[in-house]
Amino acid sequence: MPNLEPVIGLEVHAQLNTRTKLFCACPTSPAEEPNTYICEVCAGHPGALPRLNDKAVELATKAIVALGGQVNAYSLFSRKNYFYPDLPNGFQTSQLDPPVGSGGGLRLTLPTGTEKYIRLNRIHLEDDAGKCVHDEKRDRTLVDLNRAGTPLIEIVTEPDLSSSREAVDFLKKLRNLLVRLEVTRGRLEEGEFRCDVNISLKPQGSPTLGVRTEIKNLNSFRFVGQAIDYEIRRQTGLYESGQAVEQQTLHFDHLKAETRPLRSKEEAHDYRYFPQPDLPPVRVSPELLATVEKSLPLSLEALTSHYQSLGLKAEVMENIINHHGAPTYFEETLKIFPDPKRLGTLMTELFLPACRQAGLEPGQALLRPAHLAKLAQLLAEGQLGKRAAYEIFPDLFASGSNPETLIQAKGLALVSDSAALSDWARAVVAAHPAEVAKYQAGQKKILSFLVGQVMRQSHGAADPQKATQALEALLNPTDQPG
Repeated sequence: MPNLEPVIGLEVHAQLNTRTKLFCACPTSPAEEPNTYICEVCAGHPGALPRLNDKAVELATKAIVALGGQVNAYSLFSRKNYFYPDLPNGFQTSQLDPPVGSGGGLRLTLPTGTEKYIRLNRIHLEDDAGKCVHDEKRDRTLVDLNRAGTPLIEIVTEPDLSSSREAVDFLKKLRNLLVRLEVTRGRLEEGEFRCDVNISLKPQGSPTLGVRTEIKNLNSFRFVGQAIDYEIRRQTGLYESGQAVEQQTLHFDHLKAETRPLRSKEEAHDYRYFPQPDLPPVRVSPELLATVEKSLPLSLEALTSHYQSLGLKAEVMENIINHHGAPTYFEETLKIFPDPKRLGTLMTELFLPACRQAGLEPGQALLRPAHLAKLAQLLAEGQLGKRAAYEIFPDLFASGSNPETLIQAKGLALVSDSAALSDWARAVVAAHPAEVAKYQAGQKKILSFLVGQVMRQSHGAADPQKATQALEALLNPTDQPG
């Protein structure tokens, strides 16, 4: 039997970052109670007429442009007919031909260091279904329509992916891009970024694709990887035993880490697409396209190149780029205190972890760029030690206070007084004769230990540079004239 290679394509659903649904004014924010954010339109009442959300078109256009695709000036909504208990209209309003966008792609860097371009087939707008919730006490499945009508873009790739790792890397890069563009909030746990995976196997080097299966509704990168690996093993086993792979839609059971059949795979003709008569064509004007193009931030590649030119470490770059809102906050802070390395360290070690813990985006934090810049400046000028900076940061982040005010209130300013530093240095030298002897015998690295002891003696208040100078004056006395 010839060697088989996987062929993988993705259908990614990203919830658009709008305040209201795609065809009505109901909120898109999560509701505490089922069926509270619904109206006649999203609940599918007969005669209720949809009205398109212009913001959704703008965000879809932004995604297409950022991904290098072609924005179609004219596109159509269609009715995609199928039955789900949580699909109140009995059809989904989606786009078949033409969609709002086509083409484009994302470039991946493979473990070998080579690059691979993953092509996109299309990007289209559609509304989401509701949600079925099983009530175990009453042994009934209940329907919550709060999500019904939520605006989505579906991003369909060409079958260019060859492994679970490539698929997960693509999804992570795509999500980071869309979140950075504020096209979506991308919260996987809320179902705001999820995908279906199409997988087939073919003889290595053959242009003919095998029978494919589709794994539905995966909203975890880990589950995507596990589902693909399992399905590759399952299909390989069928081919090796002489059995046929059946074209099916599958569900991934993450508890057992295996796929199981849901239904036979539908084709486009099974959905009986036809134009949605209640909606006019979607038109993207040249003015909207020009506005979107001007509003786009630097591409990921350009942003990475920019940060490399600033001398940022890879870990710092990754933290800032992948935290929504962090690049803007970083650039605003850099305008006030132009020391990218010091600011990058403060962002990575203190500010961004505090934002994550508080559940805030950088722009929502009380600590504004001007005060983070002041903290960096105090550290650079030696008026504040690193230990003291870590000590005051929780209060600084919670209050948004001026660092100088907080330092004075807590008495944490570095001590540069020569008399005080000399006293601490003499106490340390007297307390560590063995280390002093080693230093004077040529083991100069011992000096860092002694400086640490001065910092301990001063409870972190001593200026480390001045403390070093005070110790060196004691340990290296100048020769007296004979």
